[in-house]
Amino acid sequence: MPASMYHSSAANVNGDVSDFQHSGIRATSRNQSEIGPNSTTLPCQHCTDEQDERNRRNARIRLCYYCHLPGHQIYNCKAKENDEVTQLLRQAINAGIKRKEEDIHCRNEMIVTGTDGGQWAEIWYVNPSFNHHFSGNINVFKRVKHMMGVETRSGMNNFLFIRGVGSVEMKTGNETLNIQSVFYSPEIDRNVLSLDQLTLQGYTVRKSGDKCKIYPMFSTPTVNSRNETNGLTKEEELGLHEKRRLQDLKGVDDEFKEAYLNSYFETLNVSNEDDNDWNRLILKSLKFREFADCKALIDMLDDREYVFKYKVELQNKFEEMVQWFLNGYMGITSRPVPPYSTDQKKIDLLSLYILVASEGGYREVTTENTWPIVAKDLGFGYEDGDYMRIIYAMYLEF
Repeated sequence: MPASMYHSSAANVNGDVSDFQHSGIRATSRNQSEIGPNSTTLPCQHCTDEQDERNRRNARIRLCYYCHLPGHQIYNCKAKENDEVTQLLRQAINAGIKRKEEDIHCRNEMIVTGTDGGQWAEIWYVNPSFNHHFSGNINVFKRVKHMMGVETRSGMNNFLFIRGVGSVEMKTGNETLNIQSVFYSPEIDRNVLSLDQLTLQGYTVRKSGDKCKIYPMFSTPTVNSRNETNGLTKEEELGLHEKRRLQDLKGVDDEFKEAYLNSYFETLNVSNEDDNDWNRLILKSLKFREFADCKALIDMLDDREYVFKYKVELQNKFEEMVQWFLNGYMGITSRPVPPYSTDQKKIDLLSLYILVASEGGYREVTTENTWPIVAKDLGFGYEDGDYMRIIYAMYLEF
């Protein structure tokens, strides 16, 4: 075949092929994503199978839907966590949860019938989650004395700093109830009675919807003469004097509050090696050979910051002191140190001593009948108050 004919035929073939590729099924070396099926073009099945196999071998890299970066998913995306809008939303959600929890506690509260007809400061509630009676209004107290403490387990409240304890007269319509052992705390915004404490004090609470009535099981008559000069009764005069005294001691209360919060939230810088801590060395070297040695340890307890920092060492040394006082000084060997409750729970003698001292001493606590409160603050029940009184008299009435 002549060469000219060969070239002409080849050209015709190429031309025919070029014309043929405009229609029908054709193979291509281009990426599959560059072509798509239409009315005249379909991808080659062989190429499609090869592409599917490559996709299976090369795992797809997943991107975060929030920042569009690989290596993580949206639930642990750092960019999302740091986003200001997200932070604001989280704060709003947390605030809503907190309000919901507070609403639950408030829904559990019952308004005392007969107190809801006056001003806000005169309304009283009964709350089943509170451990003690509380009021933030000093004017409701008939009698009140100074007292420093903190309550950390009263329902929704984290800290209630106590400035005093006293009695209140709660008017319920035509009746007046005298409620004892009510804590005064400016931290709380209403008057709340503890259901448990009411029961222990001999009151019966009858619920009716969101209200309740309080019935006393007994009452104590009071001889209350009136002063002709100022027109006040004896009880009113005493109450006014005690309220003024509480106001005068506000600075002392603020110092106690600051010291407590500092000890609670700050980490104490305590040396890991006892040999470098002179306070620990002094406590270790303290021996009890005469009553003056006991007084030296008791004097150390006046420093609240010192007690907070070295409470463990002081607890051990205090028990050692009580042991010497009973055995060596008094000659009593029948009382175990430390003492235990009826359910075999250890009684912290140091905490018992400090609590009673802050209340004014053994005689004051006995006169005011606040031993149930002392027992509760030590982690026992109100019913253990008399047992705490006996333990104090047997071990700590020096």
